[in-house]
Amino acid sequence: MIYYTETLHYNHDSLMNALSKGRDDYFEVLRRMGFTRISVPSFRKSRFMSIRERLAFEYELTRAWKKALRQLKAGDTLIIHSPNSEKFLAYAGLVKRIHDKGVKIITLTFELETFFVMDYRRFARAKRMTSKRTEAILFRNSDAIVVHNDVMKRKLGGAGFDTDRMFSVGVMDYLRDDPLSSEPCERIGKDKPVIYAGHLTKEKSTFEYDLPEGFRCNLYGSDYTGPVNENVRYMGVYDPMTLMDIMEGSFGLVWEGDSCTGCSGAYGNYLTFNNPHKIALYIASGFPVIVWSGAAMADFVCREKCGLIVDDLYCVPELISSLSDDEYEEMRLNACRVGRDMREGIHIKQAVTNALDYINGDKKSE
Repeated sequence: MIYYTETLHYNHDSLMNALSKGRDDYFEVLRRMGFTRISVPSFRKSRFMSIRERLAFEYELTRAWKKALRQLKAGDTLIIHSPNSEKFLAYAGLVKRIHDKGVKIITLTFELETFFVMDYRRFARAKRMTSKRTEAILFRNSDAIVVHNDVMKRKLGGAGFDTDRMFSVGVMDYLRDDPLSSEPCERIGKDKPVIYAGHLTKEKSTFEYDLPEGFRCNLYGSDYTGPVNENVRYMGVYDPMTLMDIMEGSFGLVWEGDSCTGCSGAYGNYLTFNNPHKIALYIASGFPVIVWSGAAMADFVCREKCGLIVDDLYCVPELISSLSDDEYEEMRLNACRVGRDMREGIHIKQAVTNALDYINGDKKSE
């Protein structure tokens, strides 16, 4: 039997961002592949807990997971995810225990926290150490690991993990039942502003607060407190599915960090080996993209000819204006082609299939 674990963030229904959409899509693809779900409810009642509440939370969640995993037996396959939504301390130990029992483990890497825990978070040093230890146990007790891309695979290889057992998704998917039309749309056009969607806090998107002169941008997301003028328009916050239908612009911007001259800082560095979910949002909605040249996704965009690769944001206004209508239309149509696959979950499904083939006897890695 093939099982998969599904866990949700404690306030999942109130989330209006890619965090919930990305995880939900992984779970939905696994369901469509016919695997059996093991679902454990959230026991968290708030973001911050007292020591007493944390101890009770750890106890209840560990007990629930032990009960849920009791049905597994030697020869079964369990698809887990990292990090677990609840991030409880016993998670890695429970996975090791069932792996020692003869259950095959496939780990889906949602985020790679060994290399990415923000310094401004509470107890950041302790969280970094805990995350590193947890991921090390999970990866070393996994028969196969599904990672974002080949850059992430190499980065994990440099940290001492076996890359022969790793399989790349390549690019994130963005599930939607209705097909993506390639017909021209009045919301999408070369002469419209660039789109940026995401968390707009100054810590995460510092560059958005000091865009180059002449850089026209429509902002979608929460917590924007910067300037609004004839070039920069704040468009509000929407749930992921609604956002696909209301976004208006020319290109979707994939950028993070402190500067417009390149993606810098912790978030910018994360782009060098991460698959940002916003690239799937844009392309699955029919928009070509603008991607930093140092990002892991630059090769994908270049290969699929579905956007522009830039070193900095200062060149963007002139670069867009220099495009012919035919050049822009070619990128838009290529985005629609790739977006149709994203809506069907093709990339996630293929990576999981490759991992299953590997652990079931086809020992040929990607």
